[in-house]
Amino acid sequence: MRHRRQKRQFLKSTDHLLDISPAGRNIFVSRDKQMQNRKARQIKIWMRIVAVLAALVSLGAMALFVWSYLIPYFRQEFILPPAVSELEDPLLTGSMAPLPVYDEMGLPVYDNDMCLFLINRANPADESFVPTLNTAEGVAVDARIADALRQMTEAAGEDGLALVFTEGYISFEDQGVRFENMVEELMNGEEGLTTVMAKTDAASVQPPAGQSDFQTGLCVRVSGDPETFPDSRTYSWLRSNMGKYGFIFRYPKGKSDMTGMKEDPTVLRYVGSANAAAMQQRSMCLEEYVTYLNNQ
Repeated sequence: MRHRRQKRQFLKSTDHLLDISPAGRNIFVSRDKQMQNRKARQIKIWMRIVAVLAALVSLGAMALFVWSYLIPYFRQEFILPPAVSELEDPLLTGSMAPLPVYDEMGLPVYDNDMCLFLINRANPADESFVPTLNTAEGVAVDARIADALRQMTEAAGEDGLALVFTEGYISFEDQGVRFENMVEELMNGEEGLTTVMAKTDAASVQPPAGQSDFQTGLCVRVSGDPETFPDSRTYSWLRSNMGKYGFIFRYPKGKSDMTGMKEDPTVLRYVGSANAAAMQQRSMCLEEYVTYLNNQ
């Protein structure tokens, strides 16, 4: 009896008695087991907390990605820019740049600030003026006339003529070298001209730097002898057709007093098809036509 009591006391002091069975059987759970179960429950709770936090972080990252990348991307792809709204017509408000105009040849039409810009003795340019250039038919020209030059050359080829161009844009520096070389040639040649006379004669063929219209990039020179070129089939074709592409003869016969240059039918100049037609109708050179417009 005493032994049994001592055993019960020992169990009472060391173990926890649970009566959880249907039959009322006593199940004893040690403290170590209880600690393990408690730690297991804590670990599960923390794992759930970590999983929830990871899910929240993932959702936040996804929301940030959608907000900062996908929404702007689809807005740029599918939504009209702010300037074009349902309440504002850009054609009425002028918020959109005007559409380019093309002539009957499919070439862009430029304003007179470009087409009639000229460089000569009365309108010199300095070395800082350099147009945006493009290469067309083997020569450098103002990029805006490259297509016109190509179309004119192709049209001549279809009629059995090969237009060959030997000169296009000439820089300020190169023109200065050409002028000085011609002056020296006239002074040291058979003519034996004085410096003043040599410069005067040279200026009518090779103007000084800053006074040549070739610096505009709107002039080209056709291969041929200026003396005999007016008798050629190429000259006849150009006279009849080049105006459609916006070109004229830059230094025509009988206009030296106005151009300041000797007659040279091999030099063509872009002025635009409308101006070319008006100049041909009035038999005017470029300087004459510009003066005519200014007096209107």
